[in-house]
Amino acid sequence: MTLRALSLLWVSSMMLSACECETSFASCHEVGASDLVFIGTVQSIEPIFMSRWYMTNQTSMRSLNDAYSDAQQSPSGAALARLKDTYLNIFPGLAPDEKRRLQAADTIHDVASLFYSAMDRGMRVRLKVRTLFKHEDDDDSAKTAKPDDHQKKDPDFLDVWTTFDDCGFDFQIGETYLVYANNDEFGAYYFTGTCTRTRRVSDAGEDLAYLFFYKDHPEESARLEGFTTTERLDFDALHDPESVKSPVASIIVELKSDRLQRYAQSDKNGRFLFDGLPEGDYQVSAFASGYPLNAQLLAGPKPVHIKTKSCARQILLLPKKDSN
Repeated sequence: MTLRALSLLWVSSMMLSACECETSFASCHEVGASDLVFIGTVQSIEPIFMSRWYMTNQTSMRSLNDAYSDAQQSPSGAALARLKDTYLNIFPGLAPDEKRRLQAADTIHDVASLFYSAMDRGMRVRLKVRTLFKHEDDDDSAKTAKPDDHQKKDPDFLDVWTTFDDCGFDFQIGETYLVYANNDEFGAYYFTGTCTRTRRVSDAGEDLAYLFFYKDHPEESARLEGFTTTERLDFDALHDPESVKSPVASIIVELKSDRLQRYAQSDKNGRFLFDGLPEGDYQVSAFASGYPLNAQLLAGPKPVHIKTKSCARQILLLPKKDSN
């Protein structure tokens, strides 16, 4: 079986099973759980022929397949060199250690092994950085920074990897994304996928609202979110809910401290949200929709302490309406 046939069989098998996410976080918790958060525009995808949007262009795969077949049928140093050159054309962004492994390959089987290793890792997506919100080295560098280091320049480009299966994210060249990524277990590269909150920046409104305060006003970057409901709730620590049982919409939620007083209205899922909060002690109360003309208190005031850059949650348990 040829290299191309094997690769297509490999990709087909990867796409048979649906992605199952172990965690799912709201934006505030996702930022805390990520090593890298930024807005970037996709410049390149490698290998491009494995992207969902560009799989119709199989020229590169055919070239590699032809070079592999030639080297199989007529083994020689020249045929192996052509195979290596073709491989480099398909993967121009190889890391230095990968290039050394390719140069040291003695047989076509060694080159094939490198190919499948690259396929296992997925696609490399290079993005031009528009805004950098978080980088794994930020906290460490802040501790050791010298006075003249505070203007450290953000990187112009960042590379992230995503798998070919259903857990991989469908990046498009020229599109701009809000990217959440983490280091692999060896710290060699960043990876992202559909189980993160990576998404087109056009679809990231709520995330961007939180990240605005996180980047530009860190001392006022805490978030409080919660639900208004008529049922007691238990939450899985690894999953932030988007909705709850028995939500109550259009409830006026008051957040109050000795320095501020704010209001929000619960949506159809019973969810409410407050951004841009400084550290402090607060009280949360729920009022009927006619507030303030009708100041009917339904729940609270509940005390809550909010820490800097934290993600606080409150559930406001409301009385059930009399069915009679």
